[in-house]
Amino acid sequence: MQAGVRNKLVSRFIVSLAIAFLFGFVVSETSFQILTRNTEREVEDYQIIIPFGTAERIENGFLIPSIPDSMVFFEGDRIIVKNEDEISHQLGPIWVPAGSTGILALEKPQSYSLACTFQPTKVMGLEVRQRLTNDIRLQGILAIGLPSGILIWLFSIVIFPLDPQKREEEGLWAKKN
Repeated sequence: MQAGVRNKLVSRFIVSLAIAFLFGFVVSETSFQILTRNTEREVEDYQIIIPFGTAERIENGFLIPSIPDSMVFFEGDRIIVKNEDEISHQLGPIWVPAGSTGILALEKPQSYSLACTFQPTKVMGLEVRQRLTNDIRLQGILAIGLPSGILIWLFSIVIFPLDPQKREEEGLWAKKN
């Protein structure tokens, strides 16, 4: 391969990657901004208050309106369970005696089904989502930019050949037809 052709290929490859990474940045950041509204936030503490009389209501099959069946959190969040009932309650690994407070730290992103004595179903679903980091954003840009750059480069070689003699032949052929 001639040095001039090689240099043209390399420069075309670099320009193709630059265009594709710019495109990848725009697509990735636009979708990131649309999909992550109100999700990029600091670590939070959520308080669940078990009201007085909860055990009796659960025995009779009634829901506690102030306590949802399932909740969505982000890694690092904490659930603070305050038990105002007259008996002890459990939420997964934490046991909360009557009149006290227990804390459940949500460190790992995954879906949980925790044993829960203050729900009629005896189960509480928790979804812990991963926090969005700059690494995740960079992966999105790379996932779009790299393959697109290679495809742009390959298509540019097919559409705009590098060999000037071949271009002239194609031009003459096009003029004859």
